Amino acid sequence: MSRSHYFYFKLSVKDLEALVSAYQVEFDALLEDCFSDEELTQHEKMIDAIAAVYVQPILSEMSFDDFYADEKNEEAQRIFFESARSSICLENLPYFESNPFQVTYLQSLLSRFLEVLIDSGGVNELVFRDQYLLELSKYKDIDSLISEYVAPKQEVKTSRPVDPIDFFIFDVYKELDRLKAEGKIADIRLDDQSEKLKKIFFVMSAEKLDSSALLRKTGLGAKEFDDTLERLKFYLKKI
Repeated sequence: MSRSHYFYFKLSVKDLEALVSAYQVEFDALLEDCFSDEELTQHEKMIDAIAAVYVQPILSEMSFDDFYADEKNEEAQRIFFESARSSICLENLPYFESNPFQVTYLQSLLSRFLEVLIDSGGVNELVFRDQYLLELSKYKDIDSLISEYVAPKQEVKTSRPVDPIDFFIFDVYKELDRLKAEGKIADIRLDDQSEKLKKIFFVMSAEKLDSSALLRKTGLGAKEFDDTLERLKFYLKKI
């Protein structure tokens, strides 16, 4: 992946700006919740290195043929790009191998959209959001840093569950940890899965949440949330 990436959306520039601004506030709050002041100071260089985000309209002279399309998805990518109304430019991206904060930032941001078309620059082919997130999942996120600290506030998220739905959540996180440890994250293929399952997967891949926070973030109804979470659990177990 190159040092500047471009994300294309169907949202208006105004709506995208509002969403990105709100997300930045949420991300800053996430860091404060997950790390002490001392820990934030320790990781200050990595946090400051997170790429600047620029929301902008799509240049009128830009054409889909300016990109390297994925042959298998070229038609779908062309249709999406031609209906896109806004974009995000991320400049001077740090290398993902060395910056878990950048990885989590992108994972969590992209989980807020159903679909995004991404240009990683150079001769890299265009990819949709799901493929981009799968690539990101190969790198360490801030959970790898959090695990280094023994903090009571994190024990709430990782302790053994007591409610039925919490067992499913605990098991899904356990399967994700197993797949990361075994280097099998890239084996996850969600093309044939429902949008609901994809949404839960990418939210859970980005951060560890309790049942209430996870339900709220996915925006699903309680029944579909439970059913989809169970399907995700058994899907991951098969990998």
